[in-house]
Amino acid sequence: MFSDLVQRDRCGRYLGGRHHGGRHHGGRHHGGKSRSAAKSRSWSQLMISLAICLLLAPLAQATWQDPLNTPAMPTQLAHKELLLDVVRADQRLVAVGAHGHVIYSDDNGRSWQQGQVPVKVTLTAVHFSSGKYGWAVGHDGVILHTDDGGANWIKQFEGFRANDAIVAAARELKTKREAALAQAEASGDDVAIEEAEIQLENATFALEDALYDQETGSTKPFLDVWFYDARRGFAVGAYGMAFYTADGGQTWSDISARIPNPGRMHLNAIVPVGGMALTVVGEAGTLVRSDDLGANWRAMLAPYEGSLFGLVSKDDQQWLFGLRGHVFHSTDAGISWRELSTGSEQTLLGGVSSADRTVLVGNGGSVVMLAHRGEKIRSIIIEGRKAYAGVAQTSEGGFVLVGENGVKRLSASGELLDTSISMAAGE
Repeated sequence: MFSDLVQRDRCGRYLGGRHHGGRHHGGRHHGGKSRSAAKSRSWSQLMISLAICLLLAPLAQATWQDPLNTPAMPTQLAHKELLLDVVRADQRLVAVGAHGHVIYSDDNGRSWQQGQVPVKVTLTAVHFSSGKYGWAVGHDGVILHTDDGGANWIKQFEGFRANDAIVAAARELKTKREAALAQAEASGDDVAIEEAEIQLENATFALEDALYDQETGSTKPFLDVWFYDARRGFAVGAYGMAFYTADGGQTWSDISARIPNPGRMHLNAIVPVGGMALTVVGEAGTLVRSDDLGANWRAMLAPYEGSLFGLVSKDDQQWLFGLRGHVFHSTDAGISWRELSTGSEQTLLGGVSSADRTVLVGNGGSVVMLAHRGEKIRSIIIEGRKAYAGVAQTSEGGFVLVGENGVKRLSASGELLDTSISMAAGE
């Protein structure tokens, strides 16, 4: 599934996944002479392999570069390669994707320039609080910042520091749970004791996982980012990662313990839903809400138990979407939901709301256009059936889509525009 791309590395492993190695039990070889010959061949092959590894080791050390410390390479093909998110920052469009690529357009997506980025990791999401101030997140727990509309970026945070912060928070939480258990035992309340024991057990497991991740390295990706203003913002991601900043990203604090997510499900998106209210959606029907800009969170009853990849909000209306083309519409700010028929079972990964419609995009070239009353306007499949992960509206009223094959442009009515898309010369 294309949605896995934001959580996989180039070798196909789930980023942040726990790799439990088992012993390999080979078959028994019977027979005297043949067994001896087989053993001799195996030993020779082992020595040859070892010699090759020793010869190649210095070369590997000399050529390998840490993608967290390696700038993205300039390329004329960035607009044709994997892109995972696109947003509008005033009149500018900014998209992010594989190899640390950030590209931006000032002519509604007809031509693009490549930004200067200090990392080569895949970037999964981008958000701007204004035309100049933006943040991008991605693999290896990276968080980037720009103050010039996306032309130049700096690294603010990465997975090693994220792991350290998560371990520190997990230790603190376990200490609190131990104190709570001691207090419950002193009270003699069996119900309170049982609940405290469960909470301590969960905190212990969380600390063990955090220590494992710290030892493994900067593997877990952030999957979304959102800022309330130029100072206050959030980043969420795999295995329940959730961080908050109050100083524009100079420092980040782990807030995952605030969010009711005992199974540490992936948090796929964080979305403003009016005023200081926020909604986070994620794996296995995860749906949580805050009404005070993240100070407190509560679990909401999700209309679907499968993974949710996003939510689009317009006034009191919301559209929730995820696996297998499931779309749910709410007219009461997310209190109740009604499922809509999209005519497609393609997983939906991104969405945007314009003045009169909501546009959702996903796997297999799927594009769903919905009226703000909730009825379906149009469901189309873009030629080539490539997956699309993000969509933004242009200042002309059309839409720019990004995904497996880079950038595509749609008219306001959903017609694919066949005008050429290019990278600016010299970028």
